[in-house]
Amino acid sequence: MKRAGTNPTSARRRRGFSTAEVLVGSTLSLMALATLYSFFNAQQRALATQNVYQQSQTVTRTAVDLLSRELRMATYDPTGAAPGPGTCGFRAGIVEARPDRIRFQQDLNGDGAINASSEDLAYDIVSGALRRQDIGAGGVPITLVNGISSGGFVLQYYDNNHTELVPTGSPAALTAAQRDCVAKVRFTIKASLSRGDPSVSQTIDSQVESEVTIRNRSVQII
Repeated sequence: MKRAGTNPTSARRRRGFSTAEVLVGSTLSLMALATLYSFFNAQQRALATQNVYQQSQTVTRTAVDLLSRELRMATYDPTGAAPGPGTCGFRAGIVEARPDRIRFQQDLNGDGAINASSEDLAYDIVSGALRRQDIGAGGVPITLVNGISSGGFVLQYYDNNHTELVPTGSPAALTAAQRDCVAKVRFTIKASLSRGDPSVSQTIDSQVESEVTIRNRSVQII
């Protein structure tokens, strides 16, 4: 019997990859990895943008809810100690009314004085920050929202006939007679926040509008 010999053709077929084959395979692998990285990076940026926008919406709406709730109780005076009725038959309580600042008072604890927490409040914008100050409790201004764009906090005032009361003068503000007639306040808050990506200069804008009817001025005092 003859011993089976080694087939030269079979041996050649079992040899390793050539340099060209390795280079082609490596190139294809790198291209696949680059595609996956680009897709992953795009998804990461989209997620970061979505998170910034969601945070912006949350903070902005929280500020709107707080301002709306407190402004709705403006001029509350269960003891009748506040001066009034004024020009439009309402008691006093709107201390300042400007396009970018409002200060109002309410006797929440019914003691006839305006010196307790949240009884004398001011909201304004300074250097792109929306602030709340509890003047009645001697508090300092606290920033509620940063990144407010120029003209991003606007207050508009209306009486019970839906007539807009326009601030005048310098700085523009309502007169005492106009303040006594304020029954509704419409305000807009617009924040422009960074996307969190240094390579992207475009900001994320979040805008919220609300109209608040002052409960104690929705019905004329007799």
